[in-house]
Amino acid sequence: MQNGINRRSFLKALGGLAGVAAAGAFLNREEILSFLDRDKAAEEAGEIMGQVTRRYFAPLGQELPMLGFGCMRFPTKFSTSGREIDAELSEKMIDFAYRHGINYFDTAWFYHDGKSESFVGGVLKKYPRESFFLADKMPTPMLTDLSQAKEIFQTQLERCQVEYFDTYMLHSLSSQEEFDRLYINQGILDYLREEKAQGRIRSLGFSFHGDVPFFYHLMDQYPWDFCMIQLNYADWNEPGEAPSGSRQAGDLYRKCREKDVPIFVMEPVKGGNLASLSESAESILKAQRPDASMASWALRWVGSLDGVITLNSGMSNLEQVLDNVQTMMDFEPLSTAEARAIQQTLGKASDSGALPCTYCRYCDPCPYGVDIASVFRIYKRYGEAAGLDLEYPERASARQKEAFLAHYKNNLERSQRASHCTACGTCLPRCPQHIDIPKEIRAIDDLVQRLSRETGKEVF
Repeated sequence: MQNGINRRSFLKALGGLAGVAAAGAFLNREEILSFLDRDKAAEEAGEIMGQVTRRYFAPLGQELPMLGFGCMRFPTKFSTSGREIDAELSEKMIDFAYRHGINYFDTAWFYHDGKSESFVGGVLKKYPRESFFLADKMPTPMLTDLSQAKEIFQTQLERCQVEYFDTYMLHSLSSQEEFDRLYINQGILDYLREEKAQGRIRSLGFSFHGDVPFFYHLMDQYPWDFCMIQLNYADWNEPGEAPSGSRQAGDLYRKCREKDVPIFVMEPVKGGNLASLSESAESILKAQRPDASMASWALRWVGSLDGVITLNSGMSNLEQVLDNVQTMMDFEPLSTAEARAIQQTLGKASDSGALPCTYCRYCDPCPYGVDIASVFRIYKRYGEAAGLDLEYPERASARQKEAFLAHYKNNLERSQRASHCTACGTCLPRCPQHIDIPKEIRAIDDLVQRLSRETGKEVF
């Protein structure tokens, strides 16, 4: 397989470590851990490690890696207390990334149910503080007043076991009313600027999930060291093309360039949605680069834009780390022909109807207990990917229907299933992708109930 050949070439570039992958995929957790240990041993033996390309970030006066490690999607495992971070595997992945030049780590209060900050801080503690860059964020959705913000910031420093953050953000800004009420009227923005003046924040920016007019207001009225936006080729809109849903990245990017504000990027692969395209779209890209992954195309598209400093990728397994590091070593911008090929894929795939959920979990918690992200993920992975269309379920085979129902039943507690949605709308303003969540959840529940009746496999 091409992927296997590609990976073996990559392993040689990293130090001659081959034979880890079989049929283009790692066999099991133990083999992954073995590979990571051997990569570490190669460095200790003096092997030259491949390093990701770096770009200069003026507010810090230093070069940052083009690829950052997003700390919201670590590998997880089940324990007696539920799903938790797979600490051993995740730490070894962070160490691997660090060895290969990825020394920018992006965490937040909400990630991994509040456990990401402490985990990342504990792992990075073994490295000299000046050798890595740490990003954290003020959790806007839970803020009430200035005193709470001060307590949160101090707690974040303690959780991360650091004395300062290299980049710090106002997290998930989504409306001017909320921004004015909290950051201006409560004085939280002034407080964060004071923390910057004292050196506990080295550069101050924001991450954005609002609309274009609000973004223009932020950029026109306030000075920022940087901002983080969702930027990928599926969300791009051209000059004069009206924004639609999450398709507004072009407007945001052009405003950043106008204001000369450095750009950090979230969701460059749109939560994995651009890692797997339609057969027709993939054929267009493979005609240009037969061995390249679909995710690598998405990363190179974003990295080819002027003003972009670091792409944050929420890497949840080692294969993603390997592919991303390979893509960002000796970074090669898209050629004119390659950029044209991506445009062709958008034309062919524009009517796919695929759910654009990136599993960020900003929609949590649902007042009625629905695990929205997991419902979408199970449908996309075991339903949509298998050809089980929400509008035309009759086209699927009996085997596909039963397999989807089995995954749905086994991976969701009854209280978490779509049937508990009341369409209250609490989730709607939280979704960065502007998905009509109640509508889509209801459609999935209708599908589940229909298939349940057809197959005789009861699911509540």
